Amino acid sequence: MNTTLNINRLGLLLKRYFTENKQRELTFWGIATVVFMIMHQKGSVELFMYIAGFIFAARTFKIFNYTPSGMHYLLIPATHAEKLTINIILSSFYFFCMILITYVIGTAIGTQLGNLMFGMDNTITFELFQTNPNQMSLINQMNVTEYSGLWNTFVTFAIIQSIFMLGSIYFKGNAIGKTFLTVIGISIILVMIELFLLKVTFGTYHLNGQMINFNINFNSGYMFGSQISQILSGVFKYALIPFFWVVTYLRLTEKEV
Repeated sequence: MNTTLNINRLGLLLKRYFTENKQRELTFWGIATVVFMIMHQKGSVELFMYIAGFIFAARTFKIFNYTPSGMHYLLIPATHAEKLTINIILSSFYFFCMILITYVIGTAIGTQLGNLMFGMDNTITFELFQTNPNQMSLINQMNVTEYSGLWNTFVTFAIIQSIFMLGSIYFKGNAIGKTFLTVIGISIILVMIELFLLKVTFGTYHLNGQMINFNINFNSGYMFGSQISQILSGVFKYALIPFFWVVTYLRLTEKEV
């Protein structure tokens, strides 16, 4: 079998997924539409998206929980890279796009029904696509250009999906709970390390709200320290996604028939 990424095999894998899960997909997205008819607030929509998303991602490689089905999956004539690519497309891009579509449809129908039933005159607004006013105020004060709120939402979503997709193949059984506990445990360890470094460096566990600035003047007026911090934070955030994808791929290659 040709081991290079083959578009035809990717298409067949997608077709296989929707053929086997057509009824479940239709049911879930129908329910999601009804949910968005009732729930329009940005925070609630994002919460629903993240929870439903990581449940979906945590089921990506659930097939390996049962040995015969796992063997059948490994025998499918496609490379590990192609199988992983399809799962990335489904868990991150497909799921996110379908959330947006059902959100738009549900919000539009829900607002119109509310107007008809209760005699209101509400306009259809899509809060998910709007940037938080407080965030915009901060952005304007800093005089910097910020990515759209929807893009930031997608990046956060993709990170969560990549973590739980790795958990789905790393843990056998109850991947959601085990992944969630692992994330909490690692977060606690990182916080402890941060507190230790603050104690060693500054002799305190907090900086009392004071900022350490590097007062180097540029024509743009940005603080050098703030720029470096933003760049490093952005690089780390975007690097997390392919990192978890690569680890998932390596874990998948360890599976044998």
